[in-house]
Amino acid sequence: MNKKRARFDQLWIRVFTAAFLLIFTLVAGCSGQAILDTIFPSSSTSEGTEMQTENTAEVNDGASIDEMETPAISATEQPTAEVGEFTIAQSEILVWVPEEFTTLEESEASLLLQQQIDDFERENPGIVVNVRVKSSSGTSGILNSLKNTKTAAPSVLPQVILLTQADMESAAEQQLILPVEEYSHEINPAIYYSYAHEISNSNGVIYGFPFVGDALVGIANEDMANVNFASWDDLRAERTLLYFAANYPQARLFISQYLSAGGSMVDEQGITTFSDEILQQVLEEFNLNVDSSIFSNSFNTLNTSDDVWAIMQAGETEWVINWASKALQGDSVGYQIFQIPSLGTEAYASATGWVWSVVNTESEIAEIVPLFIEYLSEPQFLAEYSQAIGYLPVMPDSLALYEDDGSLNQLSNILISAHTFPENDLILELGPIFRDATLMVLNQQNTLEEIVETARNQLEALQTK
Repeated sequence: MNKKRARFDQLWIRVFTAAFLLIFTLVAGCSGQAILDTIFPSSSTSEGTEMQTENTAEVNDGASIDEMETPAISATEQPTAEVGEFTIAQSEILVWVPEEFTTLEESEASLLLQQQIDDFERENPGIVVNVRVKSSSGTSGILNSLKNTKTAAPSVLPQVILLTQADMESAAEQQLILPVEEYSHEINPAIYYSYAHEISNSNGVIYGFPFVGDALVGIANEDMANVNFASWDDLRAERTLLYFAANYPQARLFISQYLSAGGSMVDEQGITTFSDEILQQVLEEFNLNVDSSIFSNSFNTLNTSDDVWAIMQAGETEWVINWASKALQGDSVGYQIFQIPSLGTEAYASATGWVWSVVNTESEIAEIVPLFIEYLSEPQFLAEYSQAIGYLPVMPDSLALYEDDGSLNQLSNILISAHTFPENDLILELGPIFRDATLMVLNQQNTLEEIVETARNQLEALQTK
């Protein structure tokens, strides 16, 4: 056999085969490439598969949740986020707030809170803060939602919740929130006003971090020249009706005056009580107010602070006793806030507020939760936020950052002398008794001794139930 001839024939066969496959590939396109991959397998196939997977992921990332099926994500685990060449696992802090603290509106306060949250996320890569807005009260209110969620779906409980003082106390009693004393080293209680530290306390245990506050104050329109009242005699000298919610079952003004005189609402055994002597002292002051025409039996129809504020906004009076927030919120302008005189030797104001409480701490974010709350307790932010939302600051460092419009001295005096109301259970028990005593003195149909005796009988009947 001629070896040169054989090699020549084989060479032409290979050339012919290669040419045929090249022409076939050009005609068949992708199909031809598939045939070539079948005939000449290589690593390019696996590389193509990886590229296709990445493209698919990009498409899914752009789709809405409703357009594709996604695996369930736990309450503290989120999809990973790519930062440059690195991949960061995301963890969620779920936060519940009552509706007045929503981040969903275009208000200045809402935008400030959302901006602070965004800044926290940027400084803590991998942490996502998810805010849920709840009703403030009622069957679907934030406290009931917390209780129902713990029973029915504890896996979706929030890590952090914003509660009123009263709701915080109820949540602590029902073991819905955790004591935060283990985090107290993160935020020094000494930086707060006394009232702010007090609203975080329930039965001697700290259950929250103060956020913003409110106080029971006098509010006058701008026509009243002097609002520096040192005593009730100064108010009585005005001889102008000073409206307050006399028929409110929690009797906030009466309780505040009773406390300012040194009254206690529990005895040494912790049983609900009151001092007959101090109760009569408050009644005597109210009686003088009726005689001086600054209190009236017409107040008996005023059930809430909103009722009183409506009278003020209608221009039917020059001044009222109400929450400071009424004068600080919304379009309220031209109002002056002043301190209600004390019946004791020291200035006294009654206040309440909202606190951040911890509901649960998953292990992977346990250290982040107090850092988040601390971030929302920064004095500069609280100064801007409390002014924007129309509540009072919880720390002197924040008030010092306010722009002085002439009211800072009054606000400072009120906040320095402010103390929280007693536990909500005590108010619910004694409030109606003090409310009835208020209505009786306004009606002027009983002696003060008879009113005190009626109040004592009501308390004894309550204790025997």
